[in-house]
Amino acid sequence: MDGPVRDDRGLLQVRSGYSPNCSSYGSVVGIAMTSAALAAVVVNMWADRFAAWLDDDTDDDEPDGTGGSGGPDRPPPSDPTPDTPTLRLESFGGILGWPDGQILINRDAAHAAKAAGARMVGSGIAVDGAMSAPVEVHLAVTNRCPASCTGCYLSAGPDQAFEEPDLETTLDELQAMGVLQVALGGGEAMLRRDVFDIARSVRARGMIPNLTTSGFGVTPARAAEMAQLFGQINVSIDGIGETYTKARGWDGTQRAVATLEMLTAAGARVGANTVLTSPLWETPGAVETLGTALHDLGVAEWQWLRFKPTGRGREAYQALAPNLFNLWERLLLAEAQGHSMRIDCALTPFLPELPTERMQTMGVVGCPGGDSLWARSATGQWAPCSFVQGGAKAPDLATAWSHDPTLKRWRQQAAEPAEPCASCPRQRICRGGCRAVALHLTGDAMAPDPECPRVIAWHAESTCETRQPALEGGTA
Repeated sequence: MDGPVRDDRGLLQVRSGYSPNCSSYGSVVGIAMTSAALAAVVVNMWADRFAAWLDDDTDDDEPDGTGGSGGPDRPPPSDPTPDTPTLRLESFGGILGWPDGQILINRDAAHAAKAAGARMVGSGIAVDGAMSAPVEVHLAVTNRCPASCTGCYLSAGPDQAFEEPDLETTLDELQAMGVLQVALGGGEAMLRRDVFDIARSVRARGMIPNLTTSGFGVTPARAAEMAQLFGQINVSIDGIGETYTKARGWDGTQRAVATLEMLTAAGARVGANTVLTSPLWETPGAVETLGTALHDLGVAEWQWLRFKPTGRGREAYQALAPNLFNLWERLLLAEAQGHSMRIDCALTPFLPELPTERMQTMGVVGCPGGDSLWARSATGQWAPCSFVQGGAKAPDLATAWSHDPTLKRWRQQAAEPAEPCASCPRQRICRGGCRAVALHLTGDAMAPDPECPRVIAWHAESTCETRQPALEGGTA
């Protein structure tokens, strides 16, 4: 039985890749998850990258080598290069970020990175029960959409009055807080005429803009510009042909495929978002057919998302939400097709009993709402994630991140959950499952995810224990 992935160079966790949409960051489920040796390869790659950067930035040409070791008092370079990582200090040490991922490092490593000239971001002020600021923020830039998908979590559609907020002040505040990645979504984000200006504004503030789209408004010329602006672009596609139609109520297959072709031809880093619905999950061969098409299109990453019972999804939940107990087996089959797989946080309860320490090191995390994730609706309400109701508009984002009552409740729930989560060894990973699902099925967002296999088993066992004394006594 293998143990945790260990690294003695100060690396605590690897968070590879980009965050094209809310709730996805860090939950990379590669084949490395099944082997401590392969996971160690990933950890070593990032640790070596960190060490190489430290060496590059501490060497000098002085013959006596007095500046070569980069001591703690060495001033940082006045003009950081494009390869210089960002550093945000945290209570455990810090988050060191490159465009294609981040590593969480301990205090000694954070001190070394600061001395070596990492580009400092954020205030570093500790927040009780969370990181000092979100790592990623989801901004709904519009709630306008030409489609009316059956399970749309926003109830967006062509007949809905839409909002397209000015985001400049918001971006200023997020920059000051030290946010690292910004996911732009909707509605259909590409319908905003100034969506590229928004992406430029994100980049100008040192953050990475990512995008989710269903393909509306994408042309070859715009795809070329998108490739230059966005870290990653994920295209939503929930099946091929009839499967897509049954899942969404209309067939957007051709539009999604054409968009993927344009983006890959333009050299963009492209992923695919697939919401797992009953028509896709329960139709023999449907997942495999979609996977083959995405592989042939050159998609870099395939992300599976759990169906959320919000917006129109509330009414469609019973019909469209599948049984996901065989998620892991099908993830491995998709990996065998050659896909780099990612899951959203809401799918974490369905992962098997993999070593907890290794999962933590590899960045697999359940609900990050209020810990490293924050979301803003098109109407300006802030919420722990995009799939729950937001609160009042926050006049001061840094203060709201620290003191908002809803964020505090989410953090408290993750720290001190009810049973069976309280005694579950996976609690540090899962963090109680999906709050949106819990709210829909139990009426309490803080309840344990009622669809988690472990929660179901616990309730079944508790029911049997309650009934057993009566049965032994000879009564019904």
